[in-house]
Amino acid sequence: MRRVTTLALVTGGTLAAVTGGALARSRLRGRGPEAPTASGDNLQYTLFAPGGPRGFWFNGPVGWAFAKIQPILHAGVYEVVAEMLDLQPEDEVLDIGCGPGAFLATRAQRVRRVAGLDPSRVMLGEAERRLAGRLAAGTARLVLGNAAALPFSDGEFSAVTAIFGPVNAAEMFRVLRPGGRVVVADPDPRRSSSEPTVSWGLRRRDEADYRRMLEDAGFTDVTVRYRGVPPLGGELLVSCRKPAAS
Repeated sequence: MRRVTTLALVTGGTLAAVTGGALARSRLRGRGPEAPTASGDNLQYTLFAPGGPRGFWFNGPVGWAFAKIQPILHAGVYEVVAEMLDLQPEDEVLDIGCGPGAFLATRAQRVRRVAGLDPSRVMLGEAERRLAGRLAAGTARLVLGNAAALPFSDGEFSAVTAIFGPVNAAEMFRVLRPGGRVVVADPDPRRSSSEPTVSWGLRRRDEADYRRMLEDAGFTDVTVRYRGVPPLGGELLVSCRKPAAS
């Protein structure tokens, strides 16, 4: 009953305002003031968590409303990520920064097991609703936490995604089994040396940064592609693999 009441409150003008604000931030690439790069690496894991500098986007009433529209905004990215992963029935998939669970529910519904990690209870509440059947069957798991130290066992997954979520390459490598695959989607990559290196206090990465970071962590077969054209698109997507002999 509480959810129905909340929905009534955010429909119409309020929901339109939330939608417009979300689009402005995520699609129009609004830039914040420059901040030291060193702080960005640590901030990325808690930026959108409760109490974080941008926590209001994914928590409370705004977070609840954004959880409803995020699957629509990101549907095209989910499709490309699934294509790059080439998911198979025997796969066990971890989605870092899973949000409302839409990728796992719509693009990983045929794999053996899925897990989602997110720092927002609001987002995980929506993910629970989407994955209710799998949770009841024991083929899905949702965990409150962040990517700084993934709360999963070594070699637990065959595929890992970070769709607009923070990346800790060493931790992704650890939780992947040999031969496992990764796809990272970045909504705001740095495309040239003339662009800011920091946005909203977070360090922006370009193609070379991702290649270096992932290869240094031990990944191979690093492949980069772009989707769409800025400002309404232009995401950078990176795929790579943990060596089978690891």
